[in-house]
Amino acid sequence: MDCLPKHPRSPSSVKYKARVGYEGEYYLVQKFISAGDGFYAVRTPGSGTGKMAKPDIIATDNGELLAIEVKSTRKKYVMLNQEQVNRLLEFCRRFVVKCPRCGVEIKAKPILAVRFLNRGWKFIEVPEDWRGSITVRVDEASPRLLQSSPSHSDVEAGSSFPKKKALK
Repeated sequence: MDCLPKHPRSPSSVKYKARVGYEGEYYLVQKFISAGDGFYAVRTPGSGTGKMAKPDIIATDNGELLAIEVKSTRKKYVMLNQEQVNRLLEFCRRFVVKCPRCGVEIKAKPILAVRFLNRGWKFIEVPEDWRGSITVRVDEASPRLLQSSPSHSDVEAGSSFPKKKALK
């Protein structure tokens, strides 16, 4: 599934880019679904369009609720601008599941999944209080989280998140 759609007329066309993005999302959804009980995912078509904040994928990872924004690129880096980050975080803030028995609230964990075509994946958990843009490079161990606060300098990007069974 890590291959590109066959013979594009123009790799820069909107239709081709949308197809590459769809394939990355579809691949992750299938990984979650095939992992077995406790793991599942659904795509949210049309994410990033309109005014409604919603991620590309909503998933459960062995009991954890994830909101995943997927980016696919041929380049050696990808950037999520501040507005895109804010939309993901807004979704996670508002999408809360409450247990009817005990009242515990379960919030979605904001995840950025970057697919570097023919080079693999990186997964980054975005801090809930994040403000700014995020740049992820294929050859860096940590993403560039562009914010003035030094408290987030220890956020790491790696191919191991989520660490559960689904994406191994």
